[in-house]
Amino acid sequence: MTAQPPDDGDRKSRKEEMRNQIKSLLIAHVTKELELTTAEAQKFWPLYNEIKEERDRLERQKKVLIKKVEKTFDNMSEKEAASYVDQMVALDQKISATNIDYKHDEIIAVIGAKRFLKLKKAEVDFRRKMMREYRDRRSRK
Repeated sequence: MTAQPPDDGDRKSRKEEMRNQIKSLLIAHVTKELELTTAEAQKFWPLYNEIKEERDRLERQKKVLIKKVEKTFDNMSEKEAASYVDQMVALDQKISATNIDYKHDEIIAVIGAKRFLKLKKAEVDFRRKMMREYRDRRSRK
């Protein structure tokens, strides 16, 4: 009897479970690093999640656009290519604006400017930690 490869449903549920684990780890890491009180956390996390959802939405749009370009690249005209470039630049600008100033005044009103800077450092540190753990796991296989 041979093992069956996991179906897409299993893979998707594992992927979703992994996302939820990472999200929980991020929440714990940021809450600890910023020393958020319960009251601050109740105001902070909905704002933070809204920013993340907007950024993710824009990133998904960009991914769809890139796939479209890949499918039509060989047959596209210069005019079509220029249109795709304009669309990508516009999406990149929206993503950048989301990273820089989307809802950040509201977050600063909750946690202050100094802890906002600490938040940015905590996000970078968390990503580095996750990447390091991922590389370590891959090298052990």
